[in-house]
Amino acid sequence: MRKNLTGRPIIMISLDAISDTDVNYLLTLPNFRKLASYGLLHRGVESLFISNTYPVHTSISTGVLPSEHGLFDNVIFDPVKNSEKWRAHKKLIKVKTLPERAYEKGLVSCAMMYPCTPGEKIRYHLAEVPGTESMFFRGIKFVHYSSTFRLCPKFFRYMKKCKSFNYFGIDTFIAFTARDLIAKEKADFYMLHLQDTDHQKHHSGIDSEDVKKSIEYDDKLLGIILEGIFEAERNAGGDPEKGISHFDILLFSDHACFNIHTNILPNDLLKKADIGPEAAWFQTVNGACFLHISPTISIEDEAKLDTFLEKFSKMEGVKRRLTEEEMHDSGAIDAGFTLGFTPVPGFTFGAMKKGQHGFTLDNENYTIFYLEIGPGLIEPDQAGKETSGGSILEVGKKAIGLVEHTGTPQGSAR
Repeated sequence: MRKNLTGRPIIMISLDAISDTDVNYLLTLPNFRKLASYGLLHRGVESLFISNTYPVHTSISTGVLPSEHGLFDNVIFDPVKNSEKWRAHKKLIKVKTLPERAYEKGLVSCAMMYPCTPGEKIRYHLAEVPGTESMFFRGIKFVHYSSTFRLCPKFFRYMKKCKSFNYFGIDTFIAFTARDLIAKEKADFYMLHLQDTDHQKHHSGIDSEDVKKSIEYDDKLLGIILEGIFEAERNAGGDPEKGISHFDILLFSDHACFNIHTNILPNDLLKKADIGPEAAWFQTVNGACFLHISPTISIEDEAKLDTFLEKFSKMEGVKRRLTEEEMHDSGAIDAGFTLGFTPVPGFTFGAMKKGQHGFTLDNENYTIFYLEIGPGLIEPDQAGKETSGGSILEVGKKAIGLVEHTGTPQGSAR
């Protein structure tokens, strides 16, 4: 390990959309099974509501709920333009993030496709720049926010392995690049985000053959990352066969998914009820929807809205109204929404995809997992064991604790 580092390098790996049920299959695959033998595996872990990628990953990066960090959902809906804008920049986060803490401690950071890192001070940065803009403008932003010139040799080296710039290719690039950086001890803090399984679940449903292949590929990529960890372990005098002693590792998911057969479009229903966006509109987040009511709504429109909500709450596919706690913790109230609903699994609010997430946490078969490895996280007798329950927010709090106890003299790494 780097001589001036106090503590151990920290590696965080997010396997997007891997459910606790998927872990049953992962445990039959060699690399996840090996990692599990090194650490304490937490099963049946609750995600956070809204259980979508950006708010959950931001909660992990900050250690607090969306109501505190301010990132309500992946996107924000503009009722005037009838379009959605992605919320991907660090400036939208109200509290300190893990990359900020790492920078303050003098750590060299690496973040690859981790949500909401554009704008962070990260030496090895592959920034996720989502959106509906043209590829040209997204490309400009990608070059601006990423460590383009520092990572450019890796692009040329691994271009053939990536095959394309889809999620499969990007995940491949992340794994090989992370392997090299870890093996050569180039960074102290890693945030890696593998997304193909999430994409496949949206595209083909949660039980498809494509999803199975994607999970198998996740395991292969974990094996590639492990190659770098093993090399660094041996260079530091460790023995990978006996365990991981020179790294602290957190491997986790952000949310599960449900198969979808029917989508409900609340804003279309408002329009049919003769209620325009100047009076009220919904933000749809797949597993929930949130109603914004204009403070200047007319008495006539208010009466129409009351009738609409009574019918809407009873229509097929609408499970229930969101609780006050769900409205608060999700950040919906601070974002200007009055009330919300969640659908029955199998239904979704918004765009139709074969698999969706964003649901409330009271649904069965909707839990996830995390795995913690390393002397800074577990005791030796916990290696290879399982426990159940807890919240994914624990991952963020554990990571913050690790970063705060790791550093370099006078911030020399930066």
